[in-house]
Amino acid sequence: MAPNLQRKKQMKKTKPKSGSHKASAGKLANKKTSRLARQGKLNKAEKRKKRKQSIQDSRQKEQKNEQVALNGGRTEDNEEPDESEFSDENTEFFQHLKNAREFAKLDLSHNDLRGRGKKRKKDSDDEEEVYEQQPRSFASEKENEKLKMLLPIIDKGRVIKQVTQTEGPDNDDAAEKDSKDLGDKAAGDAKEEMEEKASSDNAIPRPEEDEKMLASLTPAQLFAYRKNKIASAKQTIAALAQGVLEDPQNNMKKLKELRQMLGDSSPGVCLTVRKYAALSLMEVFKDIVPGYRLRIPTEKEAAQRVKKETKSLWDYEASFLLSYRIYLTFLQLMAKGKPIPEKSFLTKHGIANLSLPAVAQREFSKLCLKCLCEMLINHPHFNYRGDIISTIVPIMNHSNQKFSDLACEAVKTVFKQDRAGDVTLEIVKTIGRMAKKLEFDMQPQILQTFLVLKIKEIDLSTQDEQKKMLKKEKMLKFSRRERKRLKQKEQLDRELLETKAAADKQQKLKMHTEIIQAVFETYIRVIKTAADSVLLPAVLEGLARFAHLINIEYFDSLFSALNSLIESQVLTDREMLHCLQTAFTILTGQGTVINIDPSRFYKHFYAALLSVHAGQSSEMTPIVLECLNTMIHKRRKQMSQHRVLAFIKRLASLCLQQSPESTIAFLAAIRQFLHAYKYSDILLDTETRGSGVYLPELEDPEHCCANTTALWELHLLRRHYDPSIQSYSRHVLYGAPVAGEHQLKQDLARRTPMELYESFSNMNIFNQNIPEKPAKRKKLRPAGDFVSEDFGSYVMSVYKSMPQPFPANLSQLIRKRSSTKT
Repeated sequence: MAPNLQRKKQMKKTKPKSGSHKASAGKLANKKTSRLARQGKLNKAEKRKKRKQSIQDSRQKEQKNEQVALNGGRTEDNEEPDESEFSDENTEFFQHLKNAREFAKLDLSHNDLRGRGKKRKKDSDDEEEVYEQQPRSFASEKENEKLKMLLPIIDKGRVIKQVTQTEGPDNDDAAEKDSKDLGDKAAGDAKEEMEEKASSDNAIPRPEEDEKMLASLTPAQLFAYRKNKIASAKQTIAALAQGVLEDPQNNMKKLKELRQMLGDSSPGVCLTVRKYAALSLMEVFKDIVPGYRLRIPTEKEAAQRVKKETKSLWDYEASFLLSYRIYLTFLQLMAKGKPIPEKSFLTKHGIANLSLPAVAQREFSKLCLKCLCEMLINHPHFNYRGDIISTIVPIMNHSNQKFSDLACEAVKTVFKQDRAGDVTLEIVKTIGRMAKKLEFDMQPQILQTFLVLKIKEIDLSTQDEQKKMLKKEKMLKFSRRERKRLKQKEQLDRELLETKAAADKQQKLKMHTEIIQAVFETYIRVIKTAADSVLLPAVLEGLARFAHLINIEYFDSLFSALNSLIESQVLTDREMLHCLQTAFTILTGQGTVINIDPSRFYKHFYAALLSVHAGQSSEMTPIVLECLNTMIHKRRKQMSQHRVLAFIKRLASLCLQQSPESTIAFLAAIRQFLHAYKYSDILLDTETRGSGVYLPELEDPEHCCANTTALWELHLLRRHYDPSIQSYSRHVLYGAPVAGEHQLKQDLARRTPMELYESFSNMNIFNQNIPEKPAKRKKLRPAGDFVSEDFGSYVMSVYKSMPQPFPANLSQLIRKRSSTKT
């Protein structure tokens, strides 16, 4: 019926417009109804009418209840009400609902006025508009206005409600009692939450109470207490670490709890817990650190609207980087042995300073340094790499040898594993800045780490410029069309190289070039400014290793510097050999295009060979073998006959004063010379004689007349106590035949001198200690008393059991015989 009435009213109100086509009122009403139906507003109008009718019915029902209450609780039918409806509890409940009833009456009157308004609401009003206009209130406010709800406390995801009592007159004793009960209950809940928080493992400890408690314990109880505490901490750390490894993105809260254990201050176990936490975090970060650098979005990027997944990923990365930075900052301070300052970045995140004894602090610093080194070795590409390098490089010069060895080994490992070269370049530059700052007053093993660098080729700019000049001259010979075609071909070749990862190769060459430049910059500074420092041996050894990578422009000045160092006679034998190795490595490489006379370096090397003996050091043998290979074998065409013979004779003399592993290595070098230079057979023939006399003390190998002597040292080596040296010397003595009676065994013949030295040096038979010289020389006896009484008694004791013993007056007979001869 309602749609029909509405349709009739609309028909009455609708008037046809003048000058337009006349339409019936029913048709217009149908159009409006269909339009409201399409918009979904037709049902809302019906619901509004039903809601109005329900409000009127509720008002009538309430008036009826009030009338029943005024009649003494009797209905119109004079029925007696149930006594349970007027119990004390129900009465108290309805008294509390007095305000609610008044509020309902006001609300109904409001609705009545609203219904009589001049202006109707639009049909698009929301259904919940009436409820939105009603004021909100808590349950406690409905019961008593004296109760006030405060802001809740959020602790670990749990909400703790707070209630307080406002000041005001006491209007109702029952309401006051209820509010008091509610307040006590809320306060009790808050107290229980605080106690639970304090009893948890991650709660802030109370050092004073714990120290008093520990002071009252016996040693056995203290040991048991500490054992239980450490066991509980281990279980907590293991559970947290396992949770983080299972799902890092959703378990960042566990990572934060594990990080906070770095600041544990429980008396008796705090240091142990911090050690376990540091090691566990190291293993966790080694597993979950990504293989790329993380970038925190800028403020402009963060202000933009992004997807929910992107926002979650940004939050995870920011939280992860914060935990990683806190961990690295803690390790850096502990590795340096510095205390954590107050009001710092660490104390802000709950990690306070811990005062420890000197020994405990040293061990903890060593542990933190190990963790830092592991992070640099496993993830040198990740964020805050520069902070780790700036901490480890100064520790390489630590006064404690253990700390220095740890840092140097970590740097060597990074040098070996780095393929791109960016980490190596940063470390090398940091070492160079440190050496310049300390004025080269540092340990030699820092520069010895450069020897691990595996750089075989670099991008030389001078060669590139020469190629460009040649290319320009070549292009001028072609016509314009041909030059255009060649340029297109070069562009196509360049694109093809990019598909073959040639760009990475160019980047790698560029990085290696910068590394070598930084290394040589440090080396040259040491030679020019600190030639008398302890770093010079490491510098010379490094120059000898990377001499083939030195730019050709620096050859002349470098040769003059090396020659002045050798002639200054301030270098040791080992340093001199390194200088010679550097010079000849340059000459055999790019130095072949330079016209430099190396005869002075041959003289220095020939004179320095006599200082190499077993009593000094057998570690110089590899350097000598390397110099022989570089100076003689690789420059075979530039060697004269007299010089080769002089070096062969000098090597034979060295064999008599070397350890067994060095002796067999030098014999192998002589064998190589005999095979390479056929005229060296003259040293094996004692009947042929040249012109002149051999002068072994002469320093010039060209004029010592080595062709007039022979290798008589081989006869002595045939009686060596080692069978391998006996067979090898016999083989060389017979001309080093390849086949026949005196040929070598296959295991000795196929090895180079360096391989023989390395293999024989590991055998126990050669690891014998050489007796030191006596501190004071004994006084000589007179000529007639050259046999002591001790020697005579020794001979008698040895030959006492012989069938024909010596006479008792052996020493007297010897003296008598010597006096008659005189």
